[in-house]
Amino acid sequence: MATLDDSSTLYVTPLDTQAYAEHVEGDRLGGADGYFVVRETETTFEVLAKAPSFEAAGNLFDLIVSGQKRVR
Repeated sequence: MATLDDSSTLYVTPLDTQAYAEHVEGDRLGGADGYFVVRETETTFEVLAKAPSFEAAGNLFDLIVSGQKRVR
């Protein structure tokens, strides 16, 4: 988990089938298996990426967080 700004938090997490159906439109990511990089605010839950393993999702997470820190 990383706080991106005052209102956004980034996570790496698996999603159960119900959460996947609720937050991924039209099964465009190939199912609920794997790990997801998600951004959450007070009003939104947004899936940014899907990866086949926790390690791969962690690498994506690290890229996002390190890019965020350079922008500030």
